[in-house]
Amino acid sequence: MERTSGSGGGDVCPDQYPNRPLEPDRGKLQVVCSDQGDEAFGEAARAGVWRSVSESRPRAEREFTVYFFDTDAGGVAHNLTYLRWIEAARTDLAELLGWGIGEMVGGEHGCPVLTKTEVEYLKPAKLGDRVKVSCRLGEVGKVRFCVESEVIRGGDVCCRAKQELASVDLATGKPKPLREDWRKKHG
Repeated sequence: MERTSGSGGGDVCPDQYPNRPLEPDRGKLQVVCSDQGDEAFGEAARAGVWRSVSESRPRAEREFTVYFFDTDAGGVAHNLTYLRWIEAARTDLAELLGWGIGEMVGGEHGCPVLTKTEVEYLKPAKLGDRVKVSCRLGEVGKVRFCVESEVIRGGDVCCRAKQELASVDLATGKPKPLREDWRKKHG
């Protein structure tokens, strides 16, 4: 998929998301990760070890409007709605990183399988609100990697999520190492 420069200085995927810029970083995000490799990856997450993610890490953004079907009886975005938005932005990030859906189901990488999600709901998004979801690649290990996401309304962060994913061979159901060239480029 070809990406071209957009008006905001970011990248735009014109054929799939013509109005969804993937802008350059405007601030630091934190991510639960470890320098110890995959063995300590989960331990660091459970221990709450925080580390700054480099400003140069790839990031994808997508905007959503809160519709009736996104809300509960009180007109507030349902907790699962945030996860659906985050998954859509995370899929955009994967595409940006050269790991599109076709590659996920039959490519060299294996398929990314979500192994952990931590979510902080900070402020409600309400019916009719416009929100921006920003996902950034975090630490990359041999098999696992993590993604940090924020859902933002205006200047307010409504939700933060930290997700750990592992590359799995769909035929065997076993972990599959990430391609070395991909790890070196993004790790």
